[in-house]
Amino acid sequence: MSTVIPMFSNNSALQTIRDGGYGSADFDVETAPLTYLPDSHGIKFLSSKSVIYRKDTGAELGVHGRGYKAVPPKAMIDSGRDILERSPLKLNNMKERIDTSHDGARTFVHWTLPEHTYQTPDGDEASLSLLAITSFDGTWPFMISAAAVQYACTNQQVFVTGEVAVYKAKHTQSLDIDHGGRVITKCLSIFEQERELWRAWHKKEQTDRQAFNCFARTLKATKALELSGEGHQPEDILTKMPRRNTSLEYMWNKWNSVYRKRLGANYWAVYNTMTDWSTHAPSARESTMVNIASVKNQRHEAIRSAIVSSDMRKVA
Repeated sequence: MSTVIPMFSNNSALQTIRDGGYGSADFDVETAPLTYLPDSHGIKFLSSKSVIYRKDTGAELGVHGRGYKAVPPKAMIDSGRDILERSPLKLNNMKERIDTSHDGARTFVHWTLPEHTYQTPDGDEASLSLLAITSFDGTWPFMISAAAVQYACTNQQVFVTGEVAVYKAKHTQSLDIDHGGRVITKCLSIFEQERELWRAWHKKEQTDRQAFNCFARTLKATKALELSGEGHQPEDILTKMPRRNTSLEYMWNKWNSVYRKRLGANYWAVYNTMTDWSTHAPSARESTMVNIASVKNQRHEAIRSAIVSSDMRKVA
């Protein structure tokens, strides 16, 4: 009889996660060479590309050079779990959620770490969250980034200070698991920087027009910004838009009915309004609801980009 001794202190916490399986990412992939249609003599010519497809459904996931080695999402998820297991982060009661989009071409793995929880400026609490993403369609490489999840409103808070990624690798087969376990601990210092920024935002007042313009810039709603610059009120702008902007309407409604009342007319309320939209708003089109995980990630990046390009980060 032999006894297996865990090498890492987080082994037991990760074992529970591993026992949960892979969710919608539980499939294997295959690679096949692409060929051109037969010519007049019936001869087929090989392309320099190969197609990656799902073995269970046959859905095409991406096209790459012949040297590309496809790694199933399950292996990507295992890599992320191994990185966490080797880290000094506190993983007790950690929760994992796996989402896929575009028939499985993109995979998102969310980990929430309740052992790393801090108070927000308005008295709520936010837990450290890590997001691992990878894709077969060339959208992004394997990457782990940091964020936070608020308890009361469950908004996914987008981090805007420091680096976007706390670990990144171009080719999954060359992931350095031990290195990843060491470097993702920088997410804790990023979280502390974010908390300082949140406190400063809570003290920075914002008028309704300033808040509306911030929402419009995030959505790149140039017509709304143009009308606002001409002196029109937000309610009038929403009716004068040549096309209905449901995302802008969603944010403006949440600002007025929820966040300005709960948090005050300040940057912190503006930010929470935007993260409410990125986390909870439905897709504008039914056709994109199937890929809502990808839509939410795009929204998070839109918020990050808008804040980085504005003066909001200079408040602190």
